[in-house]
Formats: sequence, structure tokens, C-alpha cells
Amino acid sequence: MSDTQWTESLTTTTEFETALGELLTAAEKNDVDIEGSWVYHANGNTDHNWEVLVYELE
Repeated sequence: MSDTQWTESLTTTTEFETALGELLTAAEKNDVDIEGSWVYHANGNTDHNWEVLVYELE
């Protein structure tokens, strides 16, 4: 597993969707159970904390 951090700028919705798709695909290929709620706490890095819900569409 790589500890590489994202270093590119996402400036469009299309770029964000592509990056998100790549992340979800990589996680699934490595048997990470990605479905459900994921919470990101910024821990002082930014003012924003996020909750993301992932569900497979049929």
C-alpha cells in the first residue's frame, strides 16, 4: 500500500468525480468495505469536517 497523498489540484466537478472513482475502485480492488458512512475530521487542518455516504447503485 502506498502512503502517497493527493498532490494535484481539483478544479472541476469532472476532475473530482474521476479522482473519487479511482479512489473507490482502488479500495474495492483491495477488499476495503467502502459502503456506508465515512467521517473525516480535519483535526485543525481546515475548518471543514465531512461525512460521506457510499452506496452501490444498481
